[in-house]
Amino acid sequence: MDDSTVLDGYPFELENFDPAVDQITSEVVQADLHPADRSIARRASLQILYELDTTDHPLAATLEAHMSERPEAYAVRQIIRRFVAGVTQRRGEIDAILQEYAPDWPIDQVAVVDRNILRLAVYEYLMQTRTTPIPVIVNEAVHLAQLFGAENSHSFVHGVLGAITNELEPEAKLAAAEGDAL
Repeated sequence: MDDSTVLDGYPFELENFDPAVDQITSEVVQADLHPADRSIARRASLQILYELDTTDHPLAATLEAHMSERPEAYAVRQIIRRFVAGVTQRRGEIDAILQEYAPDWPIDQVAVVDRNILRLAVYEYLMQTRTTPIPVIVNEAVHLAQLFGAENSHSFVHGVLGAITNELEPEAKLAAAEGDAL
């Protein structure tokens, strides 16, 4: 398969992609948000996860490169590191959850952008101590899919996350209520 065929499958233009070097840089995204906004952390995390999913670059070097290239990410670097490390370490668990809630879509066949948006959202929703409200997590994921995904990516992301949150949220509320009753 030649490089032009591979590039045709990407859902967004890769302005800084050099097939000879096989390197994706973070310069594609220009954040116009406040530097302390968690949205920046999600965007940067998505870029890093995308790179890790499509290359053999080591995690530490990839994190360092993105942090040095994006000064706006420096303010939220701890969040980025937590997101990326968490998704990377628990990827098998996350993928199993995604496969359960989207059984018609094998995770390896889901677009790279979509699968990493979903991984990030599932990690933030289920696997870390959450301070962010669930609707914010879902809305941010849908927004990332609108920005970087294909035409209907946002609908797919919303549907999968909606299924996960609709089924798992009542269980979380029930467990919290039982804990309060003790």
